Parts: sequence; structure tokens; C-alpha cells
Amino acid sequence: MSPAAVKLTNMGWPGEDAHWRYTHLTEPLISSELARLAAASTTGDTDSVSFQPCPDPDQSNQDRSIIQDWQLFGGTWSFRAVFDGHAGHDTVDYAAQELPGIIKENLFHSLSFNNFDEFDSAAVSSALRDGIATFDQRLTDDLLHIFPDVSSFASLSDVEIRAIINDAHKGGRNSAIMRKCMRGSTILISLLDPSRLRLWVASLGDCQAVLGTQLPSGRWQASILSSFHNGQNEAEVSQIRREHPNEQECVLNERVLGAIAVTRAVGDHLFKLPSLYTQRVFMNAEPGFMFSSKVEDFLDRNLTPPYLSNRADVQFVDLKACGETERHFLILCSDGLLDLYYDSAMELQDLADLWVKYITEDNVLSQNLALSLLREALGGTDDEKVSRMMTVEMGTRWMDDTTIVIQKI
Repeated sequence: MSPAAVKLTNMGWPGEDAHWRYTHLTEPLISSELARLAAASTTGDTDSVSFQPCPDPDQSNQDRSIIQDWQLFGGTWSFRAVFDGHAGHDTVDYAAQELPGIIKENLFHSLSFNNFDEFDSAAVSSALRDGIATFDQRLTDDLLHIFPDVSSFASLSDVEIRAIINDAHKGGRNSAIMRKCMRGSTILISLLDPSRLRLWVASLGDCQAVLGTQLPSGRWQASILSSFHNGQNEAEVSQIRREHPNEQECVLNERVLGAIAVTRAVGDHLFKLPSLYTQRVFMNAEPGFMFSSKVEDFLDRNLTPPYLSNRADVQFVDLKACGETERHFLILCSDGLLDLYYDSAMELQDLADLWVKYITEDNVLSQNLALSLLREALGGTDDEKVSRMMTVEMGTRWMDDTTIVIQKI
């Protein structure tokens, strides 16, 4: 193996000089180092990676993935999830800790009142949708328990508000509540029943789910099972405008209130409560917002909240109807994977087709599928490009957090 060479790059960004150092890695080091940095792992039938190469602790990965199997009625239910946090780790960490249990409890109660062989798939869809909404409502309720409405803090000074919410010296309960409401996360969940023939996907935000299916002809087909809850989605923008008539800036520059790209998420109560909660409460919290000036920029647009929804879309797929001889795998990913293809300007369906085509070619199915797909997105066999993405020495992150979970069904 030749020694690693240090080179310069402009990361392919027009107008930039080649002034960032990176280390050109070769095999076998490049593969082993990528597996390490991406925490590549296999749990049963599921491969996963989660990648953020920036070494700055303040830029650490805010994605989370969950792989759980539940023993419930009829056997083993497979729960898989990708949560994409933003503005901090508090909400996404809390979602990873609490949301699976809420949904498991909902599913248990739903199955208790239905014959397993005859139950309505809509009952499971409701268990998923209601579980996500319940989680988010509990965040709201915890905050409103401290300040039930605007009048509850209107007469308080900033000093008095700070004394209530910044209570780390008393255990930090109120402080934790503030942080979970100030940060946010998207949600993507898949649920597979014990027969492995019935699949549900719940999506809230802009993570994506793609089902790869091998047809009787041998050809593989890619089906998108998630929604795209983003300011680039005209249907989402139209819905927000219908809910907030005569507010021209409820969506501005493809962002809700000109500030946030996703249109649905848990947390993010800046967009769900009256602006005075942000001005008087959240702006007094410690630690505060990373960019307080950006928060102040959109507060005047917050006239009739909520602007973000916590209602997930759920798709059900009867895999048995596809044919008993067919093979399947399910890709769950954060939007960081999509961003790696930004320069190609490909539509989402084209990306889904590309991912399924890659995974089903060249014996990739015998490897860690998530790691293989990440490697392909970073540059594939172009060692220099992959090395740049892994090792470039920049002071801030140069790519979004990227998490991939792939379940073989």
C-alpha cells in the first residue's frame, strides 16, 4: 500500500481556489476508514450507516437511526427509523429515546382489539400517525405546564423568566423542556408485520423511503413510500397558504416563514406557538439559538401559528399482492443522501431508480448495503473524490449528515 498523499482541493465548487488540504486514501484503507467513520453495522436483516465527517464537535451528527424487533401479537414486528435532527441534538435524542415506546404501546393496544389475521391496516397506520403526534403534543404540554399562555409571563421581567427556565442548578427539568421545544427533528419510520408481507412507512419531513422489488421478470423496480414535506413541494406550500390566507410570507424562498425548509416536524415550537413565546421565553433560554439574529428576522411573520404540522403521512404496502416469488429491500435515508446528488439535478424517482439499480448490481447484495450505497454517493470508485469528502480539512461541515438504513425483506 502506497503512503497517503496530502493534496489540495476546491471541492469542485465554482469560484473557489484549491486551498483546502485533504488526504488521498487508497484501498484497503479508504474502505475501512469509511466504515469506521460511518459506524457501519449490521443488525439481523438490516444494514446501517450514519456519516458526518467534520471533526468539529459542534458540528457533530444530528441524525439518529433505530433498529428494534418487538415480540407482539402474531410474532416479531420489525421497527426501523431514521430521525434527522436540526438546530441541536435535544429533540432528536428525545425522539430516539421515547417515540419507539409510544408507537409500540399504540400498536399493542390496536392489536389487542383486532383479530391479527383480519385486522384493518388502517389501525396500524393510526398507531403510527397518532404516536408521532402524541410525542410532539407532549413536548407542547410540558412547555404549557410552565407557561400556559402569553399572559402567564407577560408581567414577568426577563430576569424572572430566566430564573424559571434556566434551572440547571435545580436539576434542569425546565431547561430540558425549553431545548426540546427549540430544536426539531424529522421522522421516518417503517413497520413490518410478523408475516413480513405487510409494510407501513410513516414520514414527517423530508427523509425518504424507497422499496426495491424484484419482479417475476427479474427486473427490479423502485417505489417511493415516503412523502416530501418540504418548501419545494408545491402541495405542501399550497396547504400552508390555505391555512394562513393573506400572509404572503408564510412561505418565503421555499422556506416556512422564510426560515425552515421542512413543512412538518416534531419540536420546532418557534413555528407552532405565538411569537411572544420565542421573544420572551426561548430567547432567554441557555443555551440559546445558534443564530439568534436569524430567529429575530422571521418573528414578525409569525402571525397565526402553527405553521409546521406534526401529522405524518403513512403508506401501507401489501407485499403479498406483489407476488410470492418477489424479493424486496427497503431503503430509509435522511435527506443528506439526496444532497450528495444535488449537482446532478435528478428528480427523486430518478434517484430511487439509481439506488435500487446500484444495490442490485455487481454482487452488492452480499455486502453491507448501506455502506455500499454511501460509498457510491460519495464518489464510488473515484478514490480521490471519496477521499476529499472524508478527509478535507475545513473549519465547518461540507456535507449534510447522511444516514442510511436498509432492511432486506
